[in-house]
Amino acid sequence: MQSAGCRLCRIARDARGESTDGLAAETHDQINREGCEGMATTVTAAHHSIWRHLFDSMHAAQKPKSKLKVVTLDKESNLSTLWRREEFLRICSKEELAEKAQEIEVTIPVNKIQETRYNFDPRSFFANRFWGRRSDGVAINEALQIVYILEFN
Repeated sequence: MQSAGCRLCRIARDARGESTDGLAAETHDQINREGCEGMATTVTAAHHSIWRHLFDSMHAAQKPKSKLKVVTLDKESNLSTLWRREEFLRICSKEELAEKAQEIEVTIPVNKIQETRYNFDPRSFFANRFWGRRSDGVAINEALQIVYILEFN
């Protein structure tokens, strides 16, 4: 499915009274992954519904003696906020994690939505993008000194 512009994005922009110039081509990938304006609410609701089901299933399968503790059950927190918590700092300092994260972040492409922030300050962009991430869940095993960042895509 390909067109001159995404019809769902056009409808969403029309409803907001915005220009429909420069619409992305309507493709399966654009609608499901790249941020179709007309499907954003539906895709987000489906994502959260599926994640809750997966999380409930993981929690139900957890053994009673497990040392794994999920720390973002009811609310989302960005990584910067989580790393203020003592249990995270005992595993790895914010500086150590920032150094390792920088190595990984530079390999992840800068998407169109992020280009303006990248062009404004390319030196701190990758660190800021990492610390601002809001993962779907985070679990921690202090006994094994492991933090699991859970992301469902």
